[in-house]
Amino acid sequence: MSCLPQEKSLMQQLDSAVVDFIAHCRHAKALSPHTVRAYTQDLADFSSFAPQGRSISKASDSDVEQYLQGLNRRGLSPATIKRRLGCLKVFFQWLASTKTISCNPLEQFKLTIKQVRRLPRAISRKELRELVHVASNANKVTPSGATDLGILLMATTGIRVAELVGLRLDDIDTIDGQVLIHGKGSRERTVFVTNTDLLKKLKTHATERLKASGIDGHLFVNQRGTPLTPAAFRARVRKTCDASKVKRHVTPHMLRHTAATLLLEEGVDVRIVQRLLGHQSISTTEIYTHVADMTLRKALLQADLAKYLN
Repeated sequence: MSCLPQEKSLMQQLDSAVVDFIAHCRHAKALSPHTVRAYTQDLADFSSFAPQGRSISKASDSDVEQYLQGLNRRGLSPATIKRRLGCLKVFFQWLASTKTISCNPLEQFKLTIKQVRRLPRAISRKELRELVHVASNANKVTPSGATDLGILLMATTGIRVAELVGLRLDDIDTIDGQVLIHGKGSRERTVFVTNTDLLKKLKTHATERLKASGIDGHLFVNQRGTPLTPAAFRARVRKTCDASKVKRHVTPHMLRHTAATLLLEEGVDVRIVQRLLGHQSISTTEIYTHVADMTLRKALLQADLAKYLN
């Protein structure tokens, strides 16, 4: 399928269109910085593939298939190839909607990509306690860090690291334990801090931050008082892990996985977990049920109830 463009070369059209598309994603759609960054990288790679001087009218689904096959030859993972295909589909949909092209060459494009679905990695209760203990001791030296609070919030509410560091003081109701989360695609949801000790820790830290910055300040800041970044929090978790007895590398996203896994192990309905995590599709959440089933099987193997029948 080919589409009729303006009187410009493919590269000229593509360069200006990409700039406009990224601006649209950033401002009109208010996508997360992570998504905007991924779109920018993916489209830059596609732009480098597009031949110089070729009319955009010759852009077709076969061109995209050749591009994706090239990605495969470069040894990129199925997940990366699938992400870049998704980016191109969104981009060409936007080109068609803005009349930059008269039709979408990817409208009926199909490419099967075999992708191994990895089970989410969670940490155990013992490992979580160890990390919180180490982070709490570090917090006594650097109170503004509050890494222990961040770890606990992620491991009990399942929020993403970007959502954690994006929390502002006016998002938090320490009386009822409600926290307003600004999620992907400007979607908002509410999570709850129900543990008394954790709520007290949250209230204490929020009160200190309120004195320093006012109601519109961020909950988590660095030593300079500026908002903490996802990368900075990942570094803090890594440093905490290195100083602990936990033998494996722990990431913030594993803390999110931990919240989902522990809730399902405690019998919480998967639809409630879906809402808590902010998943649009229940199928995304259901992968955690496999982890819970594995935990159940391991517990039954250790218990070996059949031995009492002998």
